[in-house]
Amino acid sequence: MSGGGRNPISLVPAMLAALALRASGLVSPAGREKENRRDADGPPYETRDVNVRNTVLVMGGLALSAAAVIGGMVLFLRITTERQRAALPSLTPQQTTRLVPPPPNLQPNPYVDLDRERAQARAALDGYGYLDPARTRARIPLDRAMQVVVGRSLDGGAPRHDPRSRRAATLARRRLGQGRRDG
Repeated sequence: MSGGGRNPISLVPAMLAALALRASGLVSPAGREKENRRDADGPPYETRDVNVRNTVLVMGGLALSAAAVIGGMVLFLRITTERQRAALPSLTPQQTTRLVPPPPNLQPNPYVDLDRERAQARAALDGYGYLDPARTRARIPLDRAMQVVVGRSLDGGAPRHDPRSRRAATLARRRLGQGRRDG
């Protein structure tokens, strides 16, 4: 075996493929190859077109083999899933019953309660009001609180005297006073 360790039997599939191509007419026999060669005196381009019939047959064969592989895969998957489902035990009545929490049902509609809680929190953030019954501490909306704090220094020193902030504080006191009279 001087072929570099090759086994001559491994060439059998290649030879069978070559014979199948020649038998189908897709490849010309060795004697016809001289017809396809370009003559030295001839034009510098091919004078014969591509064999359309053979090209269509090869493309059709590739498409059919791809469709067969895909169809085989789909069939295989269906068969295996049916077998797996058949092998599974059926569900018990305990597994198929609907779970209902035991009574008393303390919160029949939690989404309504959640919406109510969010509305109360939003009203506390966006509105004016007192924080204690003695009315010594008040709350103001967040936007207004940020406007008031903008003019102050970060080190806790005395606030700057800004006529706009004084006017806004006066308006806030009036609003609180109106809310007290209305409530």
